[in-house]
Amino acid sequence: MTDLLLKDIVYQRIKESIINGIFPMGSKLSEIVIEEKLNANRAPVRDALKRLEAEKLVERIPKKGTFVFSLDYEKLDKLLTFRYFIECNALALSYNINKNSLIQELGTIMDKMSIVISQNNIFGYLETDAMFHRLLVNRCNNPYFVRSYELIVPFMDTVRNHLGSNCDHVNRSHEQHMQIYKSLCDDKLKQAIDILRTHILPKYGAYWAILGSIDKQSGKKENSQDNVSDLDIIENIMPKYIS
Repeated sequence: MTDLLLKDIVYQRIKESIINGIFPMGSKLSEIVIEEKLNANRAPVRDALKRLEAEKLVERIPKKGTFVFSLDYEKLDKLLTFRYFIECNALALSYNINKNSLIQELGTIMDKMSIVISQNNIFGYLETDAMFHRLLVNRCNNPYFVRSYELIVPFMDTVRNHLGSNCDHVNRSHEQHMQIYKSLCDDKLKQAIDILRTHILPKYGAYWAILGSIDKQSGKKENSQDNVSDLDIIENIMPKYIS
């Protein structure tokens, strides 16, 4: 096994541990503990942490140590606003390019999603959830949308796994996926995007409000009406792919 390959393996395993919640959001990372868990030397562990720091999945705080990323309400809101912009416009492009293929592939995912829901397979549900949203972006025939979306996938997967044990979240999420899919089948693109908007954004009362309490320690307000949000600005200048 080459050193380069070992570095890649250690990097991937630490990243997966963050996404799966083995190393929870905001937790302190110990190089010694990671070395023992992964049976790895210090050099590849340090290299992996540097790569993850560059990706913003971990943060080094002087005199305190290295921590898994955390989200206050403001950071979460910006993350979801970015996700909304990418997904909604990508969906419009994907639908207009080849709606029949998009609907067929989404239908396959929805069949899998219904099966894992009936089996109470939360891990399987989270997997099909991620597949559903990636497909909306990957079929838009624009590599810049896809690359931009890939930047936030690890953060979104981490938050999905964090919420995965919440039954209300899973049930509501599944119902909204069904509504999006049915709207597309009925040739109602705007309706599908409106539902996707509700599905993603905390402003519209979606399940992300569960995380609203994470900001209480900082004393910030979740939805201040005194400020114009990023979403308000973006929606005013957003390309009108949607009709």
